[in-house]
Amino acid sequence: MSNKILSDDARLYFVPYILGNSSASHKLSAQIYRRFGIVSVICGERRPLLDLFDFTCRSIELTNTDSSRLICEELVWLASQGEYTLPILIPTSDKYSKILNSERERLEEHFVISSPEELFVSSPLSSMLK
Repeated sequence: MSNKILSDDARLYFVPYILGNSSASHKLSAQIYRRFGIVSVICGERRPLLDLFDFTCRSIELTNTDSSRLICEELVWLASQGEYTLPILIPTSDKYSKILNSERERLEEHFVISSPEELFVSSPLSSMLK
């Protein structure tokens, strides 16, 4: 199998879920798109106008709540929608980092959890750079 076919398959297999809809999230989705050609999913409480013009991501609105359990359930449901994918969860705000820490055990059953810093170095996506 050629490298191009493997890269195309990997683009369909890996799904980065970026938690927090901010300029940092859009910058990260642009980096992922430039390096791997993968469209990310940005999850947050609001959908700014920027979402309409950003081709590097899709946006999904999460419930605006302080309940980490409810956010966890929404994320688990999202992961279950892609049967043959490997979802990667990346928090870009303190709020979502705290939620990930409190619900890590449950979320790790469905996601690979990575920080923005680790994403290009030690996540499953980094294997595409070699």
